[in-house]
Amino acid sequence: MSKATPLLRLLNVLLAPGMRTRKDPDAVFDRLLEEVQRGRVPLGADDLAEVDGLRLLLADHAGNPDLSGLGWMSTQDQIRDRLRNRAAVHDIQANHPEVRDEPVTAPVFVVGLPRTGTTLTYNLIARSPGNRGPKLWEMNNLGLPRPAAEREKLIAAARKRYAVVGKVSPGWAHLHPLIADGEEEDFMLRAHTEMYATWGPAPRYLDYVAGADLTDDFLFLRAALQVMAAGEAPAHWVLKHPMDLWRMPEILRAFPDARFVWTHRAPAAAVASGCSMAEATHMMYIKPGRIDLDRIGKEWLGISAGGVERAIKLRQEVPDDAVVDVVYDDLLADPKTVMHGVFDRLDLPWSETDDANLAASLDRTGHRPHAYTLERYGLDETQVAEAFSAYQIPPSVLR
Repeated sequence: MSKATPLLRLLNVLLAPGMRTRKDPDAVFDRLLEEVQRGRVPLGADDLAEVDGLRLLLADHAGNPDLSGLGWMSTQDQIRDRLRNRAAVHDIQANHPEVRDEPVTAPVFVVGLPRTGTTLTYNLIARSPGNRGPKLWEMNNLGLPRPAAEREKLIAAARKRYAVVGKVSPGWAHLHPLIADGEEEDFMLRAHTEMYATWGPAPRYLDYVAGADLTDDFLFLRAALQVMAAGEAPAHWVLKHPMDLWRMPEILRAFPDARFVWTHRAPAAAVASGCSMAEATHMMYIKPGRIDLDRIGKEWLGISAGGVERAIKLRQEVPDDAVVDVVYDDLLADPKTVMHGVFDRLDLPWSETDDANLAASLDRTGHRPHAYTLERYGLDETQVAEAFSAYQIPPSVLR
């Protein structure tokens, strides 16, 4: 993993004075809430209760002695984005109640741990004619559909914002490029996910999420999708986030006709990749030289293995025909046949556009493979196998 860049060190120095506000994270959270509601219909008690977990998240990171200046600013920015989303949807629903009737028909959720083929699968389904996934720029600027000129300005602004990530943490930019007008993960609209622990240690927040029923989070996701595509609803929304895997029953309560594509792979690569992702994010949030790789390994093994075990148990609550299993090795060996099978199971047509999308997705020109190992994070294959003892990759069904 790359060392701290000169830009990162400079930003941490410049932002150090702002660290004083960490002493009162509740006051910071209240200020963020006031800011996002300014000029909008105020949030009600129910909305405020549903985002209160973010108050705990902010306090967890504020209490981390290894948090950097950039990390504290970024933590506030991320939480501000989530609070703004809630405030924007509430305001739009109040002023345009008709958006509540916008159709969200049979959305597809691509679920699976990192490096199991989720990105390829997600992009192909989301970019199929008639479908779409939420774009990064619009999740950061949640609102009703905009005219083309305004949309382009917002995309350009988002492009500048995320270009900084590549300069501050080249490892993260390589591992998960943030493309302003590209499809991104649905947690960027919602309030709660274990993914926020990639910023740094957040033990109380992780305990909160582990015991939380996130049905409201997904009801809010539905409302956000209605706002984003008001009058322009796609045939199918397509969503993706690894931690959605163990939330399928909650998702079905919000989207009763949802379908799931669960990608499977031997878990060692997924765990190592998750650790690498956490390390790359820590680079932006934690003081140089203070990243605890062994802690990352232990935490992400627990999150991944515990989540998959939970998903296995919860799958019995999900209709059999609601889940399509995709085996990574099959997808790698014969992507066209496997993806044809996925589309057939989802009752989606396959077109020449999908052929072109598949060819583009498989073009690795200029791609530099990302290297990561379990050993870097104090783990080995035996530990991973024991942690995932309840998990078995299903037999090939789409070839």
